[in-house]
Amino acid sequence: MPIDPVVLLIEDLCSTEAALEKAAQLYARERRRTDGELVTLLLDRVKKIFSELHETVPTSAIGAAELVRMAAKRLPFSYSRYATHLHGIADRLAMGRRQHTDLVWLRALQAALIDGVCGESGDAVAPWLSLAVIGASRPVIVFRSVHPLNGNPPWKSVLPGLDGACEAASHPPPN
Repeated sequence: MPIDPVVLLIEDLCSTEAALEKAAQLYARERRRTDGELVTLLLDRVKKIFSELHETVPTSAIGAAELVRMAAKRLPFSYSRYATHLHGIADRLAMGRRQHTDLVWLRALQAALIDGVCGESGDAVAPWLSLAVIGASRPVIVFRSVHPLNGNPPWKSVLPGLDGACEAASHPPPN
């Protein structure tokens, strides 16, 4: 199964932000033109990743958890109670536990954010919650296969002489 594209984008975002932080410190210390260009390049990369995150649908609960975490981090401080609840939902999704009540709560918060409850930060967070709900509500398909045992199964030794009894019972003699 391929890895969730949201997880890949989050990893790319984290490494790009770390590189941006180091490049900005270097530019602040030495003021070289090349360092400034690197900072600009990394800022453009961060913007591109954020725009991709607003369009990428997660394919697993883990990807949905990452989007919910991103949304929780971007809420204003005055909504810290909601952010705490979002972190709890993200933790459950990361463990693979998809609860109906969490999905309902995410949909309600997403609708409230679209209505302008949080102002501009709500406009940035609402699409992530919408994508997270889509990703978390996808059905999970589990494929199981049975491998035949090599040789005789253990129960055959318990009933010696009855090997043909089941076949005879299932196919009665013709009249």
